[in-house]
Amino acid sequence: MRKILSVILLLMSIGCMGQNAKQILDATASKIKKMGDVKASFTATTFNGTTEQASTKGTMMLQGKKMQLSTDDMKMWYNGKTQWSMMPESGEVNVSTPTEREMANMNPYSFINMYKKGYKMDVRQTKLRGKDVYEVHLVARYAGSNAQEMYVDVTKDDYTPLCVRVRQDNSWNRVSIHSLQGNQHFKDTDFEFPKGEFPNVEIIDLR
Repeated sequence: MRKILSVILLLMSIGCMGQNAKQILDATASKIKKMGDVKASFTATTFNGTTEQASTKGTMMLQGKKMQLSTDDMKMWYNGKTQWSMMPESGEVNVSTPTEREMANMNPYSFINMYKKGYKMDVRQTKLRGKDVYEVHLVARYAGSNAQEMYVDVTKDDYTPLCVRVRQDNSWNRVSIHSLQGNQHFKDTDFEFPKGEFPNVEIIDLR
């Protein structure tokens, strides 16, 4: 009887953890949506397994699915359909139409539209950069999901996202968010390649 009761209590606790994880992400998604257009500073790091491959700092501008990203090494504009990627030293801009999976790998807030279906979730409380946080762990139920595994760290007091880690195959991408400014007012053209600013750049259309 005790063993049966222990199993029941364990299953109940697992169910509550899953529910709480969803509630935490619901609160985080609601906070981000209320912020409107967002500007953030970040550090992005890629890993092969646990081995760091590269790291860069930069800023990003977000408006729904639209995104502009700027680092010392590259600049990227995405208007919700078309992506322009430029390495300043190369003198070239690559134009492409990325898949949802590819954008999920780049946009740290893609989890807002992903977590509600197709993922198992649990949560634990921990600390990150000296702050009390909820660490929500998501694992895809299906092999074809945009992201196979994710960790989302949000502050315990107001659900501000501090870090998002996304796994695809054996590669991890981590985006650490250092500042977040909401209620910005971006124009549609902020998310498209400004040809006038780079008149000598060669445009390579890969679509």
